Amino acid sequence: MFAVSTDDLRGADYAVEQFEATYPILYSSDDNAIPFSYGVFNLHGDGLASEAIFIYDTSRTLVWKTVGERYSDAVPSSVLIEALKEINTRVDRSDSSALGQG
Repeated sequence: MFAVSTDDLRGADYAVEQFEATYPILYSSDDNAIPFSYGVFNLHGDGLASEAIFIYDTSRTLVWKTVGERYSDAVPSSVLIEALKEINTRVDRSDSSALGQG
């Protein structure tokens, strides 16, 4: 897991402190290529990347995403936890099917 911020390093440091992030936060204040490539940059004409979460499985397939209406939107942890539970349930089912148990 990692985060990408279009803020400068101070903004990334703030996120680490504010949210007690234990994962890397990459920052790209001079280059918006990453948020642009994910389709989350300048959605509202504000020159900012919208809050977004993309979850990929081990085969690099996108399995879940959310994009905020505004740059300041945050996904409630309860929504993220439920999404992760659903993803894990799907993975468990597919593992059982692969073993002939489903």
